[in-house]
Amino acid sequence: MQRDKLILDLGSHSAKIFKKSQEGIKQVDVLTWELLESEASLPDIEGQLKSLLATNHTFVERFDEGTVEAIGTETMRRSPLLSEHMQQICKNLHIAYRTISQKEEAELLRRAVAASDIPSDLDVINVGGGSIQIMTRDSQEPYLIPFGISDLNHQFQLLESPPYRQIATCIKWLSCRLPATLKTFAFTGGERAYLKHFEVELEQDLYCLSSDFHSLARQLAALDLSDLEANSPFDPKWMRGAVASNCIVLAGLIKSGSTKFLPSDLHIAHGFINQL
Repeated sequence: MQRDKLILDLGSHSAKIFKKSQEGIKQVDVLTWELLESEASLPDIEGQLKSLLATNHTFVERFDEGTVEAIGTETMRRSPLLSEHMQQICKNLHIAYRTISQKEEAELLRRAVAASDIPSDLDVINVGGGSIQIMTRDSQEPYLIPFGISDLNHQFQLLESPPYRQIATCIKWLSCRLPATLKTFAFTGGERAYLKHFEVELEQDLYCLSSDFHSLARQLAALDLSDLEANSPFDPKWMRGAVASNCIVLAGLIKSGSTKFLPSDLHIAHGFINQL
């Protein structure tokens, strides 16, 4: 009988726990820790990770050594010291850890998409705190972008009060950097749960119309950060990436000329856990 598996996706913007069982793969918990947004304090990171695991103690303690694994992404790639520290933290917790390359992230995305119900004729955009991976129908190779939500927040002041956010500039800047061949796309990473939370109606329960998304994006762009955090589908800090994420979707809609996109809750962790 196949044992259950647990995966920690230790990203730049958040840490997520996924469980694989006979019932399938599901996200168990998420902690937004914004490692790129501020100077990382190594003791704080260890404390936050232990707190996340403690919250799921009754769940985690059932797993034998070797059945819990962790992967680190862009923040750990940018900081060898942080990567080494994360490896030591995980070692202390009897969790196997490694930092993966952006190309590996794209490969995990490809595997996750292949095993998902995302239509094969769609391009796919996966956004993290410090990087973006895009799969297009016109290329066998992934399109890798070395910036993400945390970088956009900083560069375009997206965490400031509404009048100071450079949203239009951000969208224009992004649209110039997306692949020229981009067509109708799926947008992964919890986007479906996010839109459902804000009661956005999906066409055929699949696609979000461009007009509906523009309406939501305008509504959220006008809110102060505290109001955004007070209405989160996950933890409050998760919404600190909402405006930046919306900018990426809007840039994608402009670049592709599409009237809709498919929101998905798929994560790269699905690709990782599927290979175990």
